[in-house]
Amino acid sequence: MKNKDIGRQLGAITHLVKRTIESESSSELMKISAANGYILFYLYENKDRDVFQKDLEEAFDITRSTTSKILSLMEAKGLVKRGTVAGDARLKKIAITEKGEEMRRTLIENRERMEARLTEGFTEEEKAQLYSYLKRMKDNMKRGNV
Repeated sequence: MKNKDIGRQLGAITHLVKRTIESESSSELMKISAANGYILFYLYENKDRDVFQKDLEEAFDITRSTTSKILSLMEAKGLVKRGTVAGDARLKKIAITEKGEEMRRTLIENRERMEARLTEGFTEEEKAQLYSYLKRMKDNMKRGNV
């Protein structure tokens, strides 16, 4: 099979997904970035434990300064709140606000529509295989080996 420039195809799909999201999303939803959405999902999924900035850095492979900027913007938008931890004033646990939770529910609806559109006509086995390939590509890129 001839190389079909996978990177370009992934870029084109990413562009189409972004364009579709922009055209179908409410103005309120457009005020947040994809990173904001991923963080809202992460906070919700980990709501039964304390989550700190370091957890987000590790979960999303982002730097401390990037995480700090994202959280500051999310806090200004009312999506998250940072609270102190008893015994260590330096630590700030991060929690989703009610507004953040409402936004998360809207994002879920949008994500489900997008996933259905992306995988229309795929069997469950094909979806699992595709996910496996994409995960392997991501792992390859993290290793940096060529």
